[in-house]
Amino acid sequence: MAAPPVRVTQELSHAAARRIVSQAGGDLDAAARRLLASAPQHGIDFSLAFATVEPAAPDAPVLTSHHGPLDGPRKSGQRLSPKQLRYAQVRQACLPVLGAGGTAMLFLSEPSASESNPELAAAERAACLVACCEHLSTLPNRRVKIAQALPELDEHWFDEALRLAGFISVGTLSYMRQEPLVLMRGKRPAAPELPAGVTVRWLSDPSQSQGDADLLAALDASYEKTLDCPELCGLRDTADILASHKSTGTLDPSLWMLVTLEGVPAGCVLLSRCPEQRAIELVYLGLGQALRGKGLSKLLLTHAIAKARAQTPGWSVTCAVDERNVPALRLYTGMGFSVFGRRRALVRPV
Repeated sequence: MAAPPVRVTQELSHAAARRIVSQAGGDLDAAARRLLASAPQHGIDFSLAFATVEPAAPDAPVLTSHHGPLDGPRKSGQRLSPKQLRYAQVRQACLPVLGAGGTAMLFLSEPSASESNPELAAAERAACLVACCEHLSTLPNRRVKIAQALPELDEHWFDEALRLAGFISVGTLSYMRQEPLVLMRGKRPAAPELPAGVTVRWLSDPSQSQGDADLLAALDASYEKTLDCPELCGLRDTADILASHKSTGTLDPSLWMLVTLEGVPAGCVLLSRCPEQRAIELVYLGLGQALRGKGLSKLLLTHAIAKARAQTPGWSVTCAVDERNVPALRLYTGMGFSVFGRRRALVRPV
């Protein structure tokens, strides 16, 4: 019988972390301790997690939750003691990690060697996901507006639980990388020769109100008939999306390019440095319909990457693209990018 999910308390955090870490990692207790120790510096709050629990002792009192008490041959209505919680067995767990722009990335417990009932495990994973989403919806000031997950293509157990929990697919993403030497041959390209009426400028400070206004208009123009995860359109305000872009890597306004057509914002190229990965991430590239099909994307991206690499010449450039976006895939492949990973993207509004 499926157990209802409960909120993860401090006493239960180690057992929950033990299920969230990779189950193929060897010493799960050590991995759980490392995760809990590093959680604060990465903005991870285990009090937002939910888990299904099998108490440590058969005669232990039942653990209650906001969904009511767990079923079992125990005295109803009582909570587990801190010691019992500490050594309880977490069957499934879901951990949300809050991000900028009203998002939360969800991490889910993998199948374990002790699982003997796949259908029960799937139901409990889905219940943990639903409980997390319901709780995120109650945070003050609508702090989270959309929950998301990025399972690997072979993580069918994750995909199944997400769909049972009401998540929708927004595409399969290819993660692509351009190695450092691809664009380092020859001289650094001069400023691009642009068609009449098209201008570009680097944003000195995207936090300024006018810079934000121009970027918001440019993003909105680029979303019209987009081929990149079109299911996401309308799920979040553009201001929230911009906040997410700003939080990626290390924000450097000098690597944010605004494109205008006859003085009206019509697209942008946004790059950020990720020092830990020694990489430059293409956070976003998008042009309005009037500028598409003219070879501008390659021209602008080549110039933007060259500028970024002037300071970090040994770094690679990475990006993620919806595999249905054939023009973008053709562009990146033609510029020397190659695929190094693939994931499904699923979301649920909260």
